[in-house]
Amino acid sequence: MKRKLKFIKLKFGKIAPHEAMDLQYKLSINPATYRVFINGYSKTGVIVFDEGKLSKEEILKTLSDYEPEIAEEREITLEELVNSSMSWRNVMGEILSQ
Repeated sequence: MKRKLKFIKLKFGKIAPHEAMDLQYKLSINPATYRVFINGYSKTGVIVFDEGKLSKEEILKTLSDYEPEIAEEREITLEELVNSSMSWRNVMGEILSQ
């Protein structure tokens, strides 16, 4: 059985760079999260998590002070997450698509 993960891309109404750094750390220490990236300058973020262990509502509650808006949401497999993390695959994909 392949583990299904939830990928959400966010836009924030307000978040300062130091708040983004603190929030990213707070979310990343949760064992249900696989990837967390929050950029306080561009006010964007990406979170990949196991929805069986942590609900989207819990994440949005944690983010509520920063006015989060979900820009994209989809399910991905653990294999897709690992493959997307390998920079050589990203480079080869671009080369092969040309």
